[in-house]
Amino acid sequence: MSSETIARAIEKLVAVHKGGAPIANLGDAAPGNEAEIFTIQRGVLKALGGSIGGWKCATPPGKPTNFGIMAASGARTSGGRWQPANTRTIGLETEVAFRLARDLPPRGTPYSREEVLDAVAAAFPLLELVQSRYADHKIVAPGEGMADNIAHHGYVVGADVADWRRQDLPNLAVRQSYGGVVQVEQKGGNPSVDPVLPLVWLANHLHGLGEHLRAGQVVTTGTYTGCIFVPPGQRVVAGFEGFGEVVCDLA
Repeated sequence: MSSETIARAIEKLVAVHKGGAPIANLGDAAPGNEAEIFTIQRGVLKALGGSIGGWKCATPPGKPTNFGIMAASGARTSGGRWQPANTRTIGLETEVAFRLARDLPPRGTPYSREEVLDAVAAAFPLLELVQSRYADHKIVAPGEGMADNIAHHGYVVGADVADWRRQDLPNLAVRQSYGGVVQVEQKGGNPSVDPVLPLVWLANHLHGLGEHLRAGQVVTTGTYTGCIFVPPGQRVVAGFEGFGEVVCDLA
């Protein structure tokens, strides 16, 4: 894939970020491998003047792994107000996220689960906001979806959980509601089953792309609730029993 083709893919996605109409797909500018996907992700971020605030990732059993960049500018604190940049509906997902205490740079051997967890400063509930740059994200090729950071739009972080290391993270009881009505209430549901698995995978996988997890970055690990599309003007309340709550008001 030529640099001109990659630039064309970046231009198409950036145009939607800046208020243009959603596109059907990337056409002949669609990436052919993960290196090209990551180049497009970083190129879009640079074109928008952003920096990496964190990552979203998943390692669903029997399905392809995936990851996307979360821009630092897309972070909000629980209880705040989210002003959408357009009138399109936004989806919200309740997740478990981690914040890094230190870098995990490349080295000769992969980091173990214990080493990655030892580098975590905190865990907390997170609401991811999703809005694809495609007219119908369900029908685009997986690589095109990843090039768009898997429809990432922003994220709202809850308070750090003091005893998270003692929690049964795969089996947390989750609940998400808006308008005073509960849309999802269940036990477990993370697409990777255990949210630590995609964290460990990403910590090692990024090395092959010339990148690594860095201190202060947030890694969110997949929705327990699925994606719930919420009309504007609603308060979304989400979280896990014994693991905290996140509140977001959609303007």
